[in-house]
Amino acid sequence: MFFQSLLSLALVPTLIHAATVTFPPTVGLGTSDAQYISSSSTFDSLKISNVNSTTYEWYYFDAISDDGSYSVVATFFVAPNTAFPFTGSPTMTLEVLLSIQTPDSDVFYLNGAFATDAQVSTDGDGASGVWEGTGLSFNGSSDMSSYQVVIDSAASMGVTGTISMQSIAPAHYPCSANEAGATMQLMPNVGWANAIPDSQATVQLEINGQNISFTGSGYHDMNWGDIPFENAVSTWHWGHGRLGPYSLVWFDGTSQDGTPYTSGYVSMNGAIVDTQCSGVNVTATSSGFDIEIDLADESVFQAQFSTDHTLLSFNGVYFRWSGGLVGGISGGEQYTGSAMFDEFDFTSS
Repeated sequence: MFFQSLLSLALVPTLIHAATVTFPPTVGLGTSDAQYISSSSTFDSLKISNVNSTTYEWYYFDAISDDGSYSVVATFFVAPNTAFPFTGSPTMTLEVLLSIQTPDSDVFYLNGAFATDAQVSTDGDGASGVWEGTGLSFNGSSDMSSYQVVIDSAASMGVTGTISMQSIAPAHYPCSANEAGATMQLMPNVGWANAIPDSQATVQLEINGQNISFTGSGYHDMNWGDIPFENAVSTWHWGHGRLGPYSLVWFDGTSQDGTPYTSGYVSMNGAIVDTQCSGVNVTATSSGFDIEIDLADESVFQAQFSTDHTLLSFNGVYFRWSGGLVGGISGGEQYTGSAMFDEFDFTSS
């Protein structure tokens, strides 16, 4: 999702199918191309040919404990803040951000670092990346069945450890399963590919001498765009969670012209029940959000998310929460679990 001189000359197909791409830490020059139609392989590969001042891309990983009391989020950015306003620099693009929640504190740890350069390698559908100088990297298997985030940053960030994921839910795009020729646009000029909608996650970290370990639900996706994020997005409500045998991912937002866009995904015991970009409603309540996903068999998956823990908050425009999730297919058995939820709202900014 990212680069400069050599990369600014490359065509998107050359870029995304390259075995390894190395890019510098500063904003690229020239124009950029974005890939928004899927290919038959390289699901988790780079999608932006040149990250300049108006383009961005990131790899996102999180894990949350079954009871919602622990969570960790690691994001690998290639994004100047002129393109994505919540990164740290208008010129430096290679940033990692790590946040950790514990039962003692919603924001037990929050820190970031800039890389000196980065490499992303593609193998089959999977990808691996190293953000040099930060101590953070990720490794994906060729079939995306497993991912691991490695943190070896005792000196600069005070953290070492791993976030390991074994997938239990098939990958998907906004409107379809993992297939060639599918749209990857969540809304105009915003791409999304969800390699791991849910996984069995094991987290083992040492933070400034304190051990933090938990198991739960793990998630990994990537986002990218070829215009600044806030020029494309007006509102954004995204989240994922697990309820009994079900894994859920939802999105409900509007573009800057007010057009609504949605995406809903439900899998059960490792098989997709439905994935589509219609029939999803996310509604704010006094304690969180109600989520409804219409399914192909005309049933409805309903869930209630509680915003129990505020993990990030930026100027009233961007929030991240973790919390409890309750629900199931309407009229059927109801389950309890945990979920992560992001909100962007640029309507009043």
